[in-house]
Formats: sequence, C-alpha cells, structure tokens
Amino acid sequence: MKPLLASLACLVLVSCGVLGGGQGDNASTAAQALNMLRGGLFNRGDDAAPPQFTATRASLREAGITGPVLVARIEALGISAGLLQYQEVRGATVWRSLDGDTITTAGGLLRNTRGFGTDLHSLETAPLAQALSEGGATEYSRLFRGLDGLSQVETHRLYCRLEPQTRERVDVLGRGYDTQRYQETCNAQDRPVPIFVNTYWQGAGGTIWQSRQWAGPDLGYVELEEVRN
Repeated sequence: MKPLLASLACLVLVSCGVLGGGQGDNASTAAQALNMLRGGLFNRGDDAAPPQFTATRASLREAGITGPVLVARIEALGISAGLLQYQEVRGATVWRSLDGDTITTAGGLLRNTRGFGTDLHSLETAPLAQALSEGGATEYSRLFRGLDGLSQVETHRLYCRLEPQTRERVDVLGRGYDTQRYQETCNAQDRPVPIFVNTYWQGAGGTIWQSRQWAGPDLGYVELEEVRN
C-alpha cells in the first residue's frame, strides 16, 4: 500500500473533528428548514442523475429560509448541493445537506467533509485565515490529516504560499460582489509539484463569497459559494 503522501504527490491540480451534537435552537431551526426542503426546493436527483442545486434567492425566501446557504459543486461526483447552516462548533460552521452530508468551514475556508465518499478528514485553516487577513503575499504551513489504506490517520505538513491577484466582481446566485482574488499553492516538503492550488474571492469585511478548494485526494476540488439573502 502506497503511503498517503506519495498518493498526494501524484495529484497535480486534480479537477475532478468530530462534529458536536445537534443541540439547541440552531439544530431545531436547521431541522425545520430541512423539512421545508422536502417539498422539492432542492433537486435531489434520482438513480439516473446526480442531484443538482436549482434553487433561487426567491425560492429560498418563499420556503422561509432566511439564513445562509452554502452551495457546493463537486466535479469528481458530478453534483451540486445546497447545504444549510446547521451548527457552530469551536469557531467553525457545519453545513448540512438534506441527506445529512456535511461540510465544515471556518470563515469560508474548508476544514472537512463528511458523507461524500472518501472525505477530507481535516485540513488546518487558521494559518490561511491569518494570511488572508494580512492581505499580502506570504508563506505559512498547514496540517493535513488523511486516512491511509488501513484507515489510520496520517498527519502531513504542507508548505503554502498565498498571493493576491486581481480584483474581480463575482456573481453568487444572481447577486454581484466586489472581491479580491487570492491564489494559494501548497506543496509537501521536498516535492516540487503542488498538492493543490486553491482560489479564493474575498469581499469587504473578509467574507469568502466564492472559492475553489481542495477537498482531498479523492474528491479533488469543490467550488463553494455562500448565499446570504
């Protein structure tokens, strides 16, 4: 069995925490909103077609969904899904789909996935968040944790560089935002080929409205958009 890191080194720009318990008002609100979605607001697909996100801002409002929605597009799976804000866990946000799959972010930065197959176990976000807050080109490291062939957790340090690029106006479900685009390149030690190259579109106040982030060696990249009505 090849070590996890060796497998990662072969993935050149692939295109393809234990969560806290659902307690309190946040869980109740999320459960009510999820019940509203059962009326067909989100197209769950069928055996012949993967689910695709088809909601609009108007249909979200009509369904009584006033909180943020995370739209995730996973090219490797051919799906796009809408996830509702479900919990806040130690400074991170857990987003939950109708089927119970979750994506955890911290300030818009991908931390882990659960339920999508071979998930992203965990990727450290604090060093990247600090770099984005400073706004300039900078270098730092992030810890990546993944499962090896024996389902044992392996930890690897990735060495990253963040670079500001151009200012762009992005469209998120029909609403435009002025953003600064950043590119993040992360390598394993002594390996010249990047493990991943992520892109972030950061708006005023630090909100990541749109991003393309690596979700592990199997899921590849996921495109995220945060929708706020």
